[in-house]
Amino acid sequence: MIYFLVTRRNRHPIQNFLRSRGTHFADRFTIIHYENLERLRSLKAGSFIFSDFDLLNPRQREVITRIFAQLKSQYPNLKLFNDPGKVLLRYDLLKRMYALGVNKFDVVHATESFDHLKFPLFIREADRHTGALTPLLYEAKEVKYHLRLLRALGYVPYDLLIVEFVDASAGDGVFIKMSGFVLGEKIMPRYLNYSPGWMVKSTVRPEDALMQQRQADVEEYMRTNPHKEWLQKVFNEANITYGRSDYALVNGELQLWEINLNPSFVRPPRNRKNDPSPQRLMRDEFYKQFFVALEETDYSGDEHLELTITAADLAAMRTSLWYRISMGFRTRLVKKKPHYILMRKISYAVASMWIRIFKG
Repeated sequence: MIYFLVTRRNRHPIQNFLRSRGTHFADRFTIIHYENLERLRSLKAGSFIFSDFDLLNPRQREVITRIFAQLKSQYPNLKLFNDPGKVLLRYDLLKRMYALGVNKFDVVHATESFDHLKFPLFIREADRHTGALTPLLYEAKEVKYHLRLLRALGYVPYDLLIVEFVDASAGDGVFIKMSGFVLGEKIMPRYLNYSPGWMVKSTVRPEDALMQQRQADVEEYMRTNPHKEWLQKVFNEANITYGRSDYALVNGELQLWEINLNPSFVRPPRNRKNDPSPQRLMRDEFYKQFFVALEETDYSGDEHLELTITAADLAAMRTSLWYRISMGFRTRLVKKKPHYILMRKISYAVASMWIRIFKG
């Protein structure tokens, strides 16, 4: 049995896996939402994967850190992944990578001075995986304006990061993003993505000529896992044993962008014509290794677990209606569907007008 802990609103990645390529693992997985921690009070023994806690607030992280500690102290034979008390989240991780000399770019919270940072800069959320919230910014006044704009849209400054931009484009101007996956001690290549733009978020599309032209590179990356040792060191520094790292090669040096604690598992298109060979290759090569890692993760003991989950713990995991509405609004602001793009344009126009009228 494998228990997968996740927020209710972000349960879809693991559900997609269990409903597509992972159907034969479905009866060995139990998804437990952090909002329903009472389910942990009494249950059969299993392995525990703590995901997605970067989306929790500090009080909620304290709760699940205590639960992890309970499991570790009371049942030391269990396999536990991602200790919430030790994992480095994005800000602390990027600061650590910069201090070690792994990364050549620095980052600050939006509440800190950015005077020492090198332009251009961009702004993104500290913990959520929404990509850049701004274009590249070349002057301090642009940064300050966009911070005011984001505040008008409901973003909290402490939850925003100001990041130095690093040009990860190849000689032909194409940007390349690589991804490596960890589960326990196993390091697996996940993606090799190309884009004409600097923010590489999407996977390959059927008409994506960039991927088709570089199929040989994709095959070599997926079959040789060329950065396995570097990825192992990065995951060890971050204290992460389940997640996906996104990184790139810049001037001959690997640079870490982030590590996602709840990686996506995109369900393949039903029509094979919409599923190009490079994408199939990446999935097939990854799942060969991921299935082996899951077999090693699964725990088949017969013990029964009893954990202390207090009423205060349960209350801490509940979120207010206003929080859910505001999070839902900001999530939709970055989506690519036409009606969300229209919503974003209107929202930014209103926020810009608000700044001009009331902020001077």
